[in-house]
Amino acid sequence: MRFIQFLKEATKAKAGKTAAEKKAEAQEADNHVAITFGRFNPPHAGHGKLLDAVKSHGGDSGNYRIYPSRSQDHKKNPLGADQKVGHMRKLFPSHKDAIQNNEAHRNVFDILRDLNDEGKEHVTMVVGDDRVKEFEKITSKYNGVHYDFKTINIKSAGARDPNSEDPVEKLSASGQRKHASGDDHDSFHAGMPKGTSKKYSKTLMSDVKAGMVPPKKDSKKTTKKESVWDYAPKLDYDSFRDFYMLNQIFKVGALVEHDDTGLRGHVVHRGTNYIIMKDDKNIELRAWLQHVTEVTELSPEQERAADTSKDQSNYSADDGSGNTWKAGTDTYRIALQDMTPGQEVKKFSEFNAEIRNNK
Repeated sequence: MRFIQFLKEATKAKAGKTAAEKKAEAQEADNHVAITFGRFNPPHAGHGKLLDAVKSHGGDSGNYRIYPSRSQDHKKNPLGADQKVGHMRKLFPSHKDAIQNNEAHRNVFDILRDLNDEGKEHVTMVVGDDRVKEFEKITSKYNGVHYDFKTINIKSAGARDPNSEDPVEKLSASGQRKHASGDDHDSFHAGMPKGTSKKYSKTLMSDVKAGMVPPKKDSKKTTKKESVWDYAPKLDYDSFRDFYMLNQIFKVGALVEHDDTGLRGHVVHRGTNYIIMKDDKNIELRAWLQHVTEVTELSPEQERAADTSKDQSNYSADDGSGNTWKAGTDTYRIALQDMTPGQEVKKFSEFNAEIRNNK
């Protein structure tokens, strides 16, 4: 009886809201978006739980987006961005419209700036359970500097239980890369979402294997046989750390990429089991060794951009071309606004705020 009464009161309260209150709630929902950023290299069944979690945090508005990283290398990121997005949309069809594919979204900060320019005021970011505090710190540190949100909430996608009997709980991209490297299709297929055909999982594993082949131009320079720690440091952390302590990787000045945010920068400090990196916008980040990758090769897109014999009009400045006028970037917006008579130089988010206030 009490539950029935509760439902009646809740229904009455909802119906009793004024038009202004309903409009305010709708606007609030429209100004919120739930997101996640990840390497998904390769995608596996465990990622399905993450995508479902992001969707649930999108609320009634259904505003949620999945941002796969743009990184590509033969060690930890064998699948290219377009290739990876294609596989993700195939494996997770219920989320395919939310899976983004925009080369301007290279890291979490690019994404947050873009969402801010869209007029979003509230963001919920879903990350691994062990990354919550780290993301709370870095996203709040630069709020009001590189973007300006009213609220940024970091939510856990759920803690992994290594002792769980559920095989999905134990899945990892590192493990899937190891299976592909060892040509173990049975184990690789076991990590696919339910309903995936063996034919398709073979195609995905083949793509992963092809992406793990070192570039020909680097083959002559290879002085050691690549081991597990090269493409899956979490599976051979002791060897990985030995190379670090011998100062053979992550030297001061080395260009590295943070796996969890996509941020690229140079090492400015080496700790016992972490490094501190800084990018060209002075964004500084402290990262555990197993969460960063040393950038030693360019992606196909970056190689094309670095070729100055070709048209550079559609490439960004940090890919080696020296061009700062890529459409969609802040530099491009500022340059156009600055040379337009009577036009103030301001962010798109400020325009959106004025439009909303006028309405």
